[in-house]
Amino acid sequence: MAGTVVTERVAGIPSGFPAEIDATVKVRYVAPLLINLSERSADLLKYIGGPEQFRFDNTTIEWVEDDVWSRRLSHGGLAAGATTSLVITGAAHRYPIGTVLYNATVSGGEYVRITSHTDANTVVVTRDIISAVTEGAWASTDEVFVAAQTMDENDDYVFRPTSIFSLPYNRPQIHQAGVQASFRRLETALHGLKGSDLDSQAANLVAEQFVAMEQSIVHGYRFDGTSSVPAMMGGLKFYVTAANGAQVTSLAGAALTRADIDNELQDLFYTVGGDKMAKTLIIGAWGKRKISSFFSAAERLGPQASGPAGVVVDRINTDFGVVEILLHTAVQKNELYLARRENIQMGHHNALGRPQLRMLPPSTVGPRSQKVFYADVSSIVAGVQSMARVHTFSTTA
Repeated sequence: MAGTVVTERVAGIPSGFPAEIDATVKVRYVAPLLINLSERSADLLKYIGGPEQFRFDNTTIEWVEDDVWSRRLSHGGLAAGATTSLVITGAAHRYPIGTVLYNATVSGGEYVRITSHTDANTVVVTRDIISAVTEGAWASTDEVFVAAQTMDENDDYVFRPTSIFSLPYNRPQIHQAGVQASFRRLETALHGLKGSDLDSQAANLVAEQFVAMEQSIVHGYRFDGTSSVPAMMGGLKFYVTAANGAQVTSLAGAALTRADIDNELQDLFYTVGGDKMAKTLIIGAWGKRKISSFFSAAERLGPQASGPAGVVVDRINTDFGVVEILLHTAVQKNELYLARRENIQMGHHNALGRPQLRMLPPSTVGPRSQKVFYADVSSIVAGVQSMARVHTFSTTA
């Protein structure tokens, strides 16, 4: 009959029988599940509480940080003898007249007392107030403490120079992307999909945009924007720097050791104290493996054991408290951060800036349906003096 296709036999029968007219036309079996192996985890974004920790209504997001007073001074040292001008760059105001400082490093130790302020960077001291040692030279690396505050009985009140508030800031950034599908594709039976192709595309888009927000928390660079390039928000890499007061160490290709982590914790302990220092370590795969290897000597499996073997370390008991470990792909393979959850937040611009997926009205220019993702977000990375970064360690040793 005209227009029909006749299949005499199935393919693969012994020779001598009529062959199939079209051996490529067969009914196929396709498993009803679409397999997507894209890496779209957002554990770090979940760690800080998601993108709705605060709301803002301006194109500049600021936060107020108080002056960081310390019982240990970073100073410029003193020459031997009668030199009395001690440089405490940018921090002279923190130590009022009457403050007694103790240099624990010089031979025999030396107590000095602040008697006046020359400028924002310099105080004048009386040397060796207890006449116990020779007034030796101070190196800038000497450990100097606040030892006391002492005034005479009938002295007038002495007022401490005012502390300085700092106002770090960030910029918001807009996430905006869409997906669309033609009317025909919307109603075409596609292998592996449950629902329409538009829904599948939209789900992937949302997941990818949340990962992009998470990446901004780590790698974002604060940028005010130009006529051709939109503004961007800064993240950990922008704020957690030595210039901002964080503890930052490059290992210059050397292997990561337990001491490297302990050293950063110790520096944070002396800077902000045990109650304010970072206690979460964000790290990639190799660094996490190295940390687990620090404790591999504790691994022991009895001869009759049938369970899994191995040492996996997700928390470390340290001299400075318990440190949680967050394994994640967001950071570089050769870096780690010691972060403080309470000081890192992501927020959105009022109601309409909240991350959202919208179905647009039917297109007036073509037979298609469209969905768009929109978010106007920014972040706060406050108190970086409580955080640390170790970078450029070996990923093979």
